[in-house]
Amino acid sequence: MISFDSAPTVYWFLCYIFAVLVIAEAYFKKTPHLVFVILSILLFIVCRLPVIVFNRELNPDESQMISHAITLLQDPVYWRSVDGTTIGPLDNYFISIPGLLGFTLDYTATRFMGVLANCISLVFLFLCIKNWASDLTARVFFLLPLLYLAFTQEVDFVHYSSEQVPLLLVAICLWLLSEISTSVNISNKHAFLLGFVAGLVPFAKLQFVPPALVIGVSAAWFLWVHYKKEGAIKPFLFLLFGAVLFPVIVTVWTISFQVFNDFVDFYLLGNVIYANGNNKSQIDQLFTIVNLSPDFKAYLAVIFLAIVVSFGSFFDTKRMGLAVKLTIALVLLASAYAVTKSGNDFVHYLNLLLFPTLLLATIGSVNAKSWVIVLPVLLLGWFVANDIIGYKERHQLNQFDSVGARKLGESPVVAELKKYSVPKDYLVVWGWQCTYYVEAQLAQGTAENHSERSIFNHEMREEYRQRYIEDIHRTKPAIILDAVGKNSSWVQDIATQSISCFPALSEYVESNYVDLGYFDGTRLYVRNDRVNLLQ
Repeated sequence: MISFDSAPTVYWFLCYIFAVLVIAEAYFKKTPHLVFVILSILLFIVCRLPVIVFNRELNPDESQMISHAITLLQDPVYWRSVDGTTIGPLDNYFISIPGLLGFTLDYTATRFMGVLANCISLVFLFLCIKNWASDLTARVFFLLPLLYLAFTQEVDFVHYSSEQVPLLLVAICLWLLSEISTSVNISNKHAFLLGFVAGLVPFAKLQFVPPALVIGVSAAWFLWVHYKKEGAIKPFLFLLFGAVLFPVIVTVWTISFQVFNDFVDFYLLGNVIYANGNNKSQIDQLFTIVNLSPDFKAYLAVIFLAIVVSFGSFFDTKRMGLAVKLTIALVLLASAYAVTKSGNDFVHYLNLLLFPTLLLATIGSVNAKSWVIVLPVLLLGWFVANDIIGYKERHQLNQFDSVGARKLGESPVVAELKKYSVPKDYLVVWGWQCTYYVEAQLAQGTAENHSERSIFNHEMREEYRQRYIEDIHRTKPAIILDAVGKNSSWVQDIATQSISCFPALSEYVESNYVDLGYFDGTRLYVRNDRVNLLQ
């Protein structure tokens, strides 16, 4: 596999030349839409290769989700073997696909799936804009999020995040809404699919429900108006049927596998606890998160320029009707609400705003003039300037140096535990260090692969602790690691947060495991029979 050092000068120069050619093609329209979209997606993939081949954790969420995917290959019943907390099951089943095909579930495979999700999202965004606006508008505005995601090196936009699959689902919903809102004879199939895909969103990430709900309600309004005019009620009924179908399937599935209570308690109610927010106003929270991302601020500046220049056209309803414009505005507001509701300053939440902000700019540029070509040029210029500065100051163009990092790393404690484990064993990590699951390629022995909800005090802590103990009794993990300390995210106080502070767990470990000591700050426990077997 190829690798990239910190300054792949020729490669980066060719990427920028490729981008200029794609921008020119957007403006001059010398090729069919299909060819243009293929070239654009190829540019995106080529630009993202450095981060794909960098086989190291960029964000703790990556290891958390990869661990879930590894576990689901061994026990595919979600909420029994895996609880993604705020992350829905579809995110984790999606990245388990490479494992089903025989590939190692590592950071490279997972980021490839993330890039695939981004590519599909962008294609549906293009189709959506093309339905609502002119060909030039579709080509030029489509390039803005594509160039942004291609050239940004901010970690929160290039690691595999829990926003990528729901963003894909929302993009499909937007395209289907554009089909419905511009069709004289509305298709039952489109109505059903919009409802069905919107019904998938809560099971990808609950955070995306507000924008998906706005799109669904807008579609219902269009279909109801169609019924009043044409007397055709079927599309409206198909939308409703599609919307409830997947939730009903999930409900039946959870009941049949006896995990319905876990679904309610730990996914629905657990997320209510998580989304309590903080004392900041949501506007202040939004500004706080946006200020953490220079690249996103540049993206918003380009969007804002488009809005200002074309403001006079916002009220022209010849091609994009008032209902569509209102829907776009409400989707943006709902997305901003979703970004700020939890009160966490996570930059990757801004993925929610990528498409709605862009669609807001297209409202005034439905019949775009030649000036719009300046928008992708300005955005590309931002990244060029950043790279020139980075190269001059640090001789760096690429933040993801994959020389010597194309294969999975191996922490000292993982190297040691491999002496005592075999494939299909279960591993439990107390604390928050999910990298160990990925490096060891072992399934998690508890539904939650980090234990912060069993450590921090909140109204459901005892429920989480009870399930933790029940899971360990069920899976009988060969290895238990106490990662609390320097290697653990959030939970690092050994005196108050280690295994010894959870009496039921501590007693179980003392009775059934041998303490082999610390390995670079992580304590290794091996099940008695496994140690005896190897002695």
